[in-house]
Amino acid sequence: MTDPPPQGHMYLYDSATPPLDDGSYRLTAATEVSYQGSRQGFSQETYFTVAGPRFTVPQAMVATSYPPGNGHGPFQDTLAHIVLSRRTLPWERELDPSGLIPAPTIPPGAPPAPGLPVPWVALLVFEEGEYTLLRGIPLQQAVPADVFTRLGSPANISCDAVEADADLVASILPSVEELQLLAHVRWVNVDDRELNTAGGDGYYAVVISNRLPSASAQCRAILVSLEERSDLVQANPPPVADPRTGPAAPAAADVPASAVPVDVLPNPIFTLSQPPVHTFSPVIGPPLTYVPTARVRLVALTSWQFTCEGPGTFRQLMQNLDVAMFGTVADVGHPPLSDTGHLPIELQDRLGASEAVWYRGPLVPYNLTRDDLGPYHCADQARRVTPETGAEDVSYAAAFEVGRLLAAADPRLAQAIMRWRRESYKQSARASTIGALADRLPLELPPTLAETLHTPITPIIGTAATQAVVQNAPPQADAYGLARVRGATGMNPADLASAWQLASSVEAADLLGADPGTLGAVVSPPAQTTRADTTLAAVAADTAGLDRLAAARAQAVANAATTLGAAAPTTPGGA
Repeated sequence: MTDPPPQGHMYLYDSATPPLDDGSYRLTAATEVSYQGSRQGFSQETYFTVAGPRFTVPQAMVATSYPPGNGHGPFQDTLAHIVLSRRTLPWERELDPSGLIPAPTIPPGAPPAPGLPVPWVALLVFEEGEYTLLRGIPLQQAVPADVFTRLGSPANISCDAVEADADLVASILPSVEELQLLAHVRWVNVDDRELNTAGGDGYYAVVISNRLPSASAQCRAILVSLEERSDLVQANPPPVADPRTGPAAPAAADVPASAVPVDVLPNPIFTLSQPPVHTFSPVIGPPLTYVPTARVRLVALTSWQFTCEGPGTFRQLMQNLDVAMFGTVADVGHPPLSDTGHLPIELQDRLGASEAVWYRGPLVPYNLTRDDLGPYHCADQARRVTPETGAEDVSYAAAFEVGRLLAAADPRLAQAIMRWRRESYKQSARASTIGALADRLPLELPPTLAETLHTPITPIIGTAATQAVVQNAPPQADAYGLARVRGATGMNPADLASAWQLASSVEAADLLGADPGTLGAVVSPPAQTTRADTTLAAVAADTAGLDRLAAARAQAVANAATTLGAAAPTTPGGA
């Protein structure tokens, strides 16, 4: 097992495939028993479904996104991306299970294909006016009929969809090889608050867009599903390098004679490197009619908006600041600044009394050491007293309060904090339960707590409990449960005799048809008679007894003779 990355670092992986893809499965369990040369087999089948996000992605699975939702800034040089807390999500389904997309063409001398699993999702960036977002429409209206059939024709499915020109979608939709390179997995340290955005196990899936937005444009990033969309996903990328202008238009020599001038069609996606060689006069030529391009729809899993605006990034703006006059007062009436950037102001304390304090903003002409006394729980903990002046410095306290107010103004903050607290309590309770079980059972757990919390613990506990019962269980004194059965009312002779008004419990036991002792009745032992010892001397002294034995023997002989005489054959004359 690889150690987690150090704080401030991350490990990157090409993909993370799940053990089982989403779908329905059949599980067959078979066993065979041999006994005295004969074999008996038994099998049983059961069905189960691995269900994952398919037509929508819950907001709880979105760890973060950039540019941020409803954000304003110079994002024209930034590729939008979305971070998912479920690391296997982009690879849980197959893009083209039917094999309708041909293999990519590798030009001579080009490196081979990556050979990675192909994600079934893509992040597309649309600008205002290029798309229509449809909310809660039936699935059969969001995809073509043949795609709906290949998806299994699921019934009663509603989803969001994005509709745009087919030419625009073809120009910005990644190809098969590009899809492999636009998604990856990152593993960060769970203690790194800057990278571990959602407070999970440190694993995240990242899906990146391939289109740079235009400056001063209102944009929407949409995570779309490409499952079974062989009608849109191409094996090879379009012949263009700039995703802002779309695919390269045909050369002038390839334009047919009946083509319409480019400047007549209101489609800014396509451009010509050379002016067309065929022109038409609107006076003598036929009337020009605009035929709208075909539009396609894609299932929209999740989306967010952002606006590209501003003269530059924060770093560029800060580098352009003029700090030559820092620490001086250029005009009368401007507040004086010290050479450290502090401004003297008056502040009212909690009692209402005024006091002179120092305040400094975040912009200073020299490097500062980071305050390592935090984290703070309130602004008062960040108040300082400067030893040079003896006055109070409220710079960090003001920064804390400004940050708190900005965070409270975010409507999603409370939801994110609640999810974080709920997950923390859940993991804490799980850790306590696993620890208590580990004290009583020999559990085979992963070496780290983070891995233990995300390991299925039920089969491990079941195996350990079974071994403990087999090794340490005492023998059963009443294996057949007779002690419980004889306590039943219908099996008690005393209760039966009382209910039926019988003479005794023995009579009730006879009615029950069993020995009284087995039914709980008190059975008296039979009377034991004492016999005298019999010896040869005693027999010889008992003459009367001997006479009786001799008489009995003579009688037995006489009876035998009589019986034999009656059975003898009779001869003539009777001798």
